[in-house]
Amino acid sequence: MASKTVHMKCYPWLINPYKIIIKQHQIKKTHHAFLIKTIKGLGVYKLVWKVSKWLLCNQKDGIKYCKKCHSCELMSSGNHPDWHHYIKNKNEMITVDHIREINEKTFKYPKQGKNKIIFLSNIKKLTESAKNALLKTLEEPPENTWFFLIDYSNITVNSTLHSRCLIYQLFPPREKKSLHWLKNQNLLNKKLNLISLRINQGSPISAKKFINNGLWEERKNLFLCFFKSIKNQNLLKILPILSINNTLIKIDWICLLLFDAIQLYFNQKKKLTNFDELELIQFFSHNYNYSTLNKSIYTWNKCRYRLLNIPGINNELLLLEQLLKWEKILSFIV
Repeated sequence: MASKTVHMKCYPWLINPYKIIIKQHQIKKTHHAFLIKTIKGLGVYKLVWKVSKWLLCNQKDGIKYCKKCHSCELMSSGNHPDWHHYIKNKNEMITVDHIREINEKTFKYPKQGKNKIIFLSNIKKLTESAKNALLKTLEEPPENTWFFLIDYSNITVNSTLHSRCLIYQLFPPREKKSLHWLKNQNLLNKKLNLISLRINQGSPISAKKFINNGLWEERKNLFLCFFKSIKNQNLLKILPILSINNTLIKIDWICLLLFDAIQLYFNQKKKLTNFDELELIQFFSHNYNYSTLNKSIYTWNKCRYRLLNIPGINNELLLLEQLLKWEKILSFIV
């Protein structure tokens, strides 16, 4: 079985990317800096870790690492002196001082074997000065030093940084394969699984967390309250449920629902994400035109941006302002 060959039984969609990357190294056609563009929730850390383990292994067998040599044991215990992982914490930023630290390690001889790995697990966390310093390092790195960078953004964060790397796109698996994986995780409700996948950009791991961590129930409660407030033409009723927790995620759910209404407006019923909320989607699609729905999404995204980027902002006050603005857009108030 292919999954046994590369030890990725739990994330089968990583088997082929692993083989492709290793093959590039075997035929000496790879690049010293490998930038993976992807979305969160595909297990990209595991992919980089497995590739790194192969690169650092002293007794490789084709595309497999041996799991027995001293290097493999050090990797398994998380103590390999030539494996350098930066950006481990959610709120951690990479500064120019970190890059100086990376440079110091980059230009030293490996302590085990002949390879060294530098892993930056989210390039969005690089400060501007850190990016510029990193560019110089990537321009002329020493031999046998491999850089792995992850980019989770949909836009090019730094075109120069991208130009210094080999870009690899890691896409979510097809819905059918993801549904099969979720079913094997003892999640047997196909309808629930499919909605969860679509809400989470096709990420099977995020969909599993969404179902198991209570977010599914939160979403149901939000839309139940939302539907009642729409009927009463009083959107302020959803303020308490919107402001308690997971506010940014709840704004994403509202935007996805509005986008579904646009899809329905253009008769794209098969592509709906929230197809369990058809009555709510139909209300928006039948009562508002594309322009109004698009304006609604725009104002919600603007609200989300302000919540995320303005330090010390009063969340409840901002949400109240947004709901009043939205009532006006929907002609609830004149």
